Amino acid sequence: MARVAKSVVITNKADRIVDYIADVKNHPAFLGPLKSIANVNGDPKKAGTSWDWTFVMAGVEFSGRAETVRYESGKQFSFKTTTGIQSTFNYNAEPQGNGAKVSIDVTYDVPQSLLAKMQAGVVEKLNDAEGARAVENLKAILDQ
Repeated sequence: MARVAKSVVITNKADRIVDYIADVKNHPAFLGPLKSIANVNGDPKKAGTSWDWTFVMAGVEFSGRAETVRYESGKQFSFKTTTGIQSTFNYNAEPQGNGAKVSIDVTYDVPQSLLAKMQAGVVEKLNDAEGARAVENLKAILDQ
């Protein structure tokens, strides 16, 4: 299992930040490699709600299904991918100063099809850089 963990302080209310993140249709705006979200089946704030995704990792496109694991207003949104790449995404917000510290913690399996093309360490470095961009994108979108 590989991991990406990043955080950033955003000048905005934690509940607004988590609500933005919990709307999975917003994810392509801050996750560069995420090409699309489709077929959202229900309210992503409710556990068990699922959707389709298409993601590009190290230049290779993957598709699958994801589902909400947990939502807590102003505190946490978590989902797991259930097909395609196996992963769990945890987004947390905690009040800090006049804003909130937002943390992204992602664990994932590097797909075998990528390991045939490049070393796991290279894929992990690329994904770590994407994680850094994701928190900076959230800051750009949500900072007030």
